[in-house]
Amino acid sequence: MTDLATRFLGLYTGAVADVLDAAGHRRQVLPSALAPVTLDMRMAGPAFPGRGVVTDDITDDDSARRLAMLEEVPAGSVTVWDCGGHDASAHWGEIMTIAARSRGCVGAVVDGGVRDTSFILELGFPVFSRFRSPASSIGRWNIIDWNRDIRIGETLIHPGDWIFADVDGVVVVPRDLVDDVLAAAEAQVAREKAMRAELQRGSPITEVFARHGTF
Repeated sequence: MTDLATRFLGLYTGAVADVLDAAGHRRQVLPSALAPVTLDMRMAGPAFPGRGVVTDDITDDDSARRLAMLEEVPAGSVTVWDCGGHDASAHWGEIMTIAARSRGCVGAVVDGGVRDTSFILELGFPVFSRFRSPASSIGRWNIIDWNRDIRIGETLIHPGDWIFADVDGVVVVPRDLVDDVLAAAEAQVAREKAMRAELQRGSPITEVFARHGTF
């Protein structure tokens, strides 16, 4: 695990989102429908984005593109998928998980569906998605390109932007802001830790807020 990933995983998404908000970057949280398969799933890594589109041709098979994409997944990355609003199949499953994890991928964010959930849970691989579906994407949805800019909700995601996800959701940190955002979020978490301790000792919230000025 890289030092940056370790630092992100020592935080929580709320603190990172607050720092981005304060800096004027108010569209960096992905839609709330994107949720972890289990509440303890967390991930942090640079984005490897891709996208796909709906197909009505039941003979259309994107397996060659899917295999090519999986051969390019970078170590340490989080793969992030714009599924074009398609809701009639899964877009991520067990075999893709095994292939991506074997290359060092640390998680997947899928603005669509996941299947083979029990197998993914056995692998311990973090996946955030909108829904689950047993339906195959073959003949329903095609991967068209990857390692390129995508948009999910109001958030533009570039290759190399940092993805940080926990039980509260998914935050996208622009790649050129990572160092500053991490430093500010670590400082905020330290302040909140001090506030928490003072409140647990019985200090009034107004006094604690006056000393620390944030929560």
